[in-house]
Amino acid sequence: MTANATALRNRLISRARLRNILVFVKTAELGSVRLAAEAAGMAQPSASQSLAELEALLQSPLFLRHSRGMSLTATGRALLPLARRLLDVVDEGAHRVAALQGSSSGMVRIAAIAAALHGFLMEALPRFSRDNPDVVLHLEEMEGKRQLALIADAEIDICLCRHPGTLPEGWGFQPLVADRFTIVCHPNHPLGTGRPIPLDQLASETWLTVPVSMAARRALDRLFEDAPHFPKMHSLVTTVPAFITELLRTERLLALMPVRLVQREITAGQLTEVPLPIDLPLMDIGMLLPEAAPDPAILKLSNFLCRFASDGIV
Repeated sequence: MTANATALRNRLISRARLRNILVFVKTAELGSVRLAAEAAGMAQPSASQSLAELEALLQSPLFLRHSRGMSLTATGRALLPLARRLLDVVDEGAHRVAALQGSSSGMVRIAAIAAALHGFLMEALPRFSRDNPDVVLHLEEMEGKRQLALIADAEIDICLCRHPGTLPEGWGFQPLVADRFTIVCHPNHPLGTGRPIPLDQLASETWLTVPVSMAARRALDRLFEDAPHFPKMHSLVTTVPAFITELLRTERLLALMPVRLVQREITAGQLTEVPLPIDLPLMDIGMLLPEAAPDPAILKLSNFLCRFASDGIV
């Protein structure tokens, strides 16, 4: 007999166990109950029973069994991404509870763009944590669009980013640190002399590619809109600072980047700046913060970041 959605939901809530979901996901990923059992730290008979229990609760097979192993049925394919999300939620819940044990001031969930992380938070957050060991910080690097999605889902407390243009309802933006575009290359690059380079010569070089969605790519297009031709672009697209540094070290490349993203490498002498031939404006890095009275831990961190930025430490 086919169960309706309400009956399935009630059955899963009352009788399903998390290990049923774990065994299902591991079996789908590894193609074998034996391997799934090993990955989950279970005996194979227990894993087989757990998978059978879930299929019985759903009244539907999740796998096709054949000589080459196991493959997902249509039901299994539909359920797999949801099961993974459920396990992710369990992992996140365990992490947060463990982090908060022994903490009296709570947790602050921070999302930061790469330029804010590498050019500001790497200096600010360790100092905050030394002065405020009772506040647990949960930091993730992500770009602005993803930040706005998490704000809508109430999964982020503070965002370090550039002004998004339209602010989420109930949130304000506080500028923190100035930023600018810069051209960087390895110190051994022929153009790494610190002297201005004509635009046509810059256009004859190969450039590191950044995603089209990023402000740096739009600025690169603006830089060469009056050049005789657009420069050749490297085939590897990345925004990872360590990867950028390594590519510039091993390849004859130039890159247009927010200076905050590569400031540490410039200071360490791993990269050198090439003067920009035209002005390319870039918005400041700031903080998205709820306008309503925030949690004391959030308020403590936001006030610290404002003071840290105004003191000109970075």
